[in-house]
Amino acid sequence: MTRSAIAEARAFDSWSDYQAALLRALAPLSAAQLAHRPIPGQRTAGEIAEHIVFGRALHVSRMLGDAASELKPLIAWGEDGHPPHTAAEIVRGLEQTWQVIARRLMQGSPGDALGKADAEVTQTIWGLLDHDLPHAGELSLLLGAQGLPGVEI
Repeated sequence: MTRSAIAEARAFDSWSDYQAALLRALAPLSAAQLAHRPIPGQRTAGEIAEHIVFGRALHVSRMLGDAASELKPLIAWGEDGHPPHTAAEIVRGLEQTWQVIARRLMQGSPGDALGKADAEVTQTIWGLLDHDLPHAGELSLLLGAQGLPGVEI
């Protein structure tokens, strides 16, 4: 196995572990914990978690088009004025986006030759990670400020 194949396999495994950690951190949260705003004008933990779902749905939908049509309702989470989602709804959104990512974007075996479409998939995956991980850090800080466990990866 080449170094790049090992790196790709490790990245996919790590992202799967991160997904599980994100779900563990969010699933038990109450509406009050999700809505806690320690700094006026900044996002709450719930708003950040919703934004992660929205960002995934938007990026994947742009890449896959109609093949990701089941994610279209989650794109609306980025619009102003929607009511806050419960922890269970956020977890479902994360699971739904993850299923599409795993099923559609993380296909094949590490080290498979990349064609043009595969290069776009790789770019989308890294774009998703680049978006997800900083927000997971923000989420961890906000949860920690409430004495709650963060996203442990």
